[in-house]
Amino acid sequence: MALMAVLESDLRALSAEARRRYPAVKDAAEHAILKLRCLSSPSEIVHNEDILKIFLMACEVRTVKMSVIGLSCLQKLISHDVVAPSALKEILDTLKDHGEMADESLQLKTLQTILIIFQSRLQPDNEDYTAQALVIILRLLENNRSSDSVRNTAAATFRQAVALIFDRVVSAESLPPGKFGSGVYISRSSSVSSDVNRNINQLELLEQEFSSGGPSLMRDTLTKSGKLALRLLEDLTALAAGGSAVWLRVSSIQRTFALDLLEFILSNYVVVFRALVPYEEVLRRQICSLLMTSLRTDTEPEGESGEPYFRRLVLRSVANIIRLYSSSLITESEVFLSMLVRVISLDLPLWHRILVLEILRGFCVEARTMQVLFLNFDMHPKNTNVVEGMVKALARVVSSIQFQDTCEESLAAVAGMFSSKAKGIEWSLDSDASNAAVLVASEAHAITLAIEGLLGVVFTVATLTDEAVDVGELDSPRCESDPPAKLTGRTALLCVSMVDSLWLTILDALSFILAKSQGEAIILEILKGYQAFTQACGILHAVEPLNSFLASLCKFTIGIPVEVEKRR
Repeated sequence: MALMAVLESDLRALSAEARRRYPAVKDAAEHAILKLRCLSSPSEIVHNEDILKIFLMACEVRTVKMSVIGLSCLQKLISHDVVAPSALKEILDTLKDHGEMADESLQLKTLQTILIIFQSRLQPDNEDYTAQALVIILRLLENNRSSDSVRNTAAATFRQAVALIFDRVVSAESLPPGKFGSGVYISRSSSVSSDVNRNINQLELLEQEFSSGGPSLMRDTLTKSGKLALRLLEDLTALAAGGSAVWLRVSSIQRTFALDLLEFILSNYVVVFRALVPYEEVLRRQICSLLMTSLRTDTEPEGESGEPYFRRLVLRSVANIIRLYSSSLITESEVFLSMLVRVISLDLPLWHRILVLEILRGFCVEARTMQVLFLNFDMHPKNTNVVEGMVKALARVVSSIQFQDTCEESLAAVAGMFSSKAKGIEWSLDSDASNAAVLVASEAHAITLAIEGLLGVVFTVATLTDEAVDVGELDSPRCESDPPAKLTGRTALLCVSMVDSLWLTILDALSFILAKSQGEAIILEILKGYQAFTQACGILHAVEPLNSFLASLCKFTIGIPVEVEKRR
């Protein structure tokens, strides 16, 4: 009954506001009050058009006070599900008119009302009505005369509307609920080993959720909601590529905004692309094509596509495809990984290479991602050894420090970054620093990411080896006389192959840093890596890598007093 009392109060306010200049609205408001009093419950409002009509009539007057009352009451009716679906067209027409008015408060009320529509049972499943609602938001977003507040609200409203549309797809197509990739980006912890443990747990949860409730076969057919969201996805892809939207009938929007939405959809609605063939086809043919074109470095990017934020979005989208879809998009993922590795060695702006290193570092600390990539590529005779190539690229970044004029300064900066991270402090660039200091810090950041990536691979091997022991594929060696058992388990064979393929590259890079660095935090982190890798090699009976890492460790241990003596 609270709704009835609030509506009666609003109708009285409307009657008072319209008393002098709009007698027709005043009379209609008083008539609606009488109608409202005759109703026994709020649910009966849906069958009484007069109550809705008076609020639409108030909006038609197009004065700020009357429209604010009218839109506020429309929001209350819609949120309480007492508006008939047949009234949606008239409501959207009213919102379109108010979106074109110059008053900021009305523009914000319009956006609020549209979001409430998408959150309610009034959410349109009709393509025309959905497109009309979304276009109202986009026009406010792209209008040069819109205030920052309106633009920000419009961007947030559109994003929420997209999420609600895709939520309906999951429900309508009877797919397992949940945001399956929403936890992929996890903040870095104080140690690389902790990052590996947290990320393997997160991706295991992703796979378990999908496999426990997911469809066994992909489907070609779509429901009405599935077709609607597919058109939205195609339009967003076209807009992100700098083209026009056919369904939304929008000539252009900011490419970064469209790409950000694509990245959001790819990371949060994995199940949609895994279960529905039309969505996978759009991902394979249109989205991957867009990203490959955006990743190209043989031409000078123009406009938005050359901005760091746009490049970051492209790389994050590529990372999501590799991380979440590489098992089904083998060729595309192979191309993406090859392009990322190639970028590291090109003469590109340092910020660009750092963005790529952040992505590669992210893969390396995700044990489940590394497992999938190594199985699908390095262990497959017809595919490229992408993990080996990635590790070699990271090692080249680490070894490049010895050829820099600022070698000592960079090593000190790298040690400082590991020390800060151990204390829970993330590195950030000092905007007041001199150009020389900025360059040293940025180079050090790149090298730090590469070292963390290599350590991530080390801890990944250790984590997967422990997993193989836990499931009975491997036994911990009890004494030297134990003959190595023949390995048959999938995870055990993968660990042996990873060690054979990667150990020499990793050892060369880590032993170099271990010998040159003076910081306690970085040395402790690398020693943890040595310990984890040698233990894994022992379990795997990988004799040569085990002996080589132990020999390197002995050289480092013996060398410390010599260096100390020299300094004295």
